[in-house]
Amino acid sequence: MNAGELKVRMAGQAVQIAQYLLPHGKRKGAEFKAGNTSGEPGDSLSVRLTGAKAGMWKDFASGEGGDLLDLWMACRGLDIVDAMREAKKHLGIRDDFPKPPERTYRRPVSPGVPAAKGRALEWLRGRRLTEETIRAFKVAELQQHGKVYAVFPFIDDTGELINIKYRNVDEKRDMRQEKEAAPCLFGWHLIGPKVRVVTITEGEIDAMTLHQMRVPALSVNQGAGNHQWLETDWDRLERFDEILICFDNDEAGNKGAAEVMRRLGVERCRRVRLGAKDANQWLLDGAEAVDFQQAMDDAKPLDPEELRNADDFTPKVEALFHPDPDAPRDPRIKFDRDFDFFEFRPAEYTCWTGINGHGKSLMLDQVLLGLMAQGERVAVFSGEIPPDKHLLRLHKQATGLYRPTREFIRAVGAWLRDKCWIFDLVGTAKLDRLLEVFAYAARRYGVRHFVIDSLMMIDVPSDGVGAITKQNEAVQKIVAFKKAHSAHVHLVAHPRKQKDEEQAPGKMDVAGAGGIVNGADNVFSVWRAQKDEAPADLSDPDSVAAWEKQRLEPDAKLILMKARYGDHQDYTLRLWFDKPSMQYRSQPRRYPLSYVPFSTQENQ
Repeated sequence: MNAGELKVRMAGQAVQIAQYLLPHGKRKGAEFKAGNTSGEPGDSLSVRLTGAKAGMWKDFASGEGGDLLDLWMACRGLDIVDAMREAKKHLGIRDDFPKPPERTYRRPVSPGVPAAKGRALEWLRGRRLTEETIRAFKVAELQQHGKVYAVFPFIDDTGELINIKYRNVDEKRDMRQEKEAAPCLFGWHLIGPKVRVVTITEGEIDAMTLHQMRVPALSVNQGAGNHQWLETDWDRLERFDEILICFDNDEAGNKGAAEVMRRLGVERCRRVRLGAKDANQWLLDGAEAVDFQQAMDDAKPLDPEELRNADDFTPKVEALFHPDPDAPRDPRIKFDRDFDFFEFRPAEYTCWTGINGHGKSLMLDQVLLGLMAQGERVAVFSGEIPPDKHLLRLHKQATGLYRPTREFIRAVGAWLRDKCWIFDLVGTAKLDRLLEVFAYAARRYGVRHFVIDSLMMIDVPSDGVGAITKQNEAVQKIVAFKKAHSAHVHLVAHPRKQKDEEQAPGKMDVAGAGGIVNGADNVFSVWRAQKDEAPADLSDPDSVAAWEKQRLEPDAKLILMKARYGDHQDYTLRLWFDKPSMQYRSQPRRYPLSYVPFSTQENQ
């Protein structure tokens, strides 16, 4: 149990501990009063017994104060290690963890070299380290084979030499440590007995820099990727409430820092970010003590990736309330014009439903054309229709013509070449394989819109024992896919049989498991009017009038029934249908619309 955990346990028994340490003191409401740390009667010393500050104390006569571990140290005249040992014993806490096998290391013999001078001292001064700092860390100088080495002694908290590191001042790669010496942290002899927060750096020079900036610091002995020192110094590190990790601001440093924080305990570790690659470089860049202290204060814990502070999202929330008018928008529904009531956002799943024969797949195809016209790439699985027959319909919609010319057809093919991919299978597809291919398209070609038409055409049972569970599992896979690839998945799902076709099916009418709709971010329902397609009898004015009235009434409705993140939860878009081009329009006038730029003269 480290100091932070012990402190929490002690705070929970603040009354009992205060009475034990201050036997002549007395409880007064939410505080325990004593004359001093010897426990003499009086009111000078106050210990908080309840609330968020339970265990905190202050001697107003001497100015001393702290938490209950500090009080234990003050009352018993102990250092932090012995105070922790006594407190654990008093509270009945046993650290019965299996100990690692004892390792035998060789204690190095002092090389008997003088303190840093000449070239080594010049090099250290060049790093803006003061002579006071250099003396404090007992850095020496070794001249060997015509080379000059800075000698860094690793001295433990008892003053004993544990390891030595030699660093060529003119060639960084030329460094070594004493053979068979214990891997350990550098700088222990300068960490005071009452220090409760320490910073660990990636290099000796960085630890010296932080010490010079009045930050208690240690350094690993062999870079960010070697953590053998953890085993040697584990017990020594138990005394700290908080450990700040100040590894280099690069890939290796970030990876090593995360590993160290996990092993030492993420609850008591925080990651320091400096204004440069490392502490010494920041010092060379002109940072001062106040800058370093602020960086320590701003250090952040290694939270789980899923755990984020709400304020981290404030810029995004602000952008939702006050969007930048010049910022790119997500693609919208586009027929003969753009519609602003809905945007196809990334990492969402849209369910499309509609009565059989009401044109939901046809309308979805035209929506896809609108997406492609806005620069999106799509991949489509339609197990009910062969690719060429499907593309025949898509070419009609793309050109606005019943029978486009050969040249126009080829122009559409070229336009689709980097916009549309087809999953070439007629019949039932295995969902796992379908999503595997879709994932490839997302990675390789940057496809962001994926169509599954329909739920009935993948290997998910529609009824029978276990069908509901299998359908929900399929939706979960689709949701996981759209999140993993920041994609938009379009799933066509059939409704239950309706009593008639007068009304569009609602969310609750979608057949199958509830997860199909519940897991969807958006739900659209497509409905087609039941119109008599027979031509008007021109000799009968009533027939002509009825035909004209019917022509002005919408042919279809696209109904937004659910939008998890949108402003509209219910929105009906009334549309007119041009049968030759298979296009939906926003007005009764049925002029052909071309999604693909094409000039007859250019292709003659």
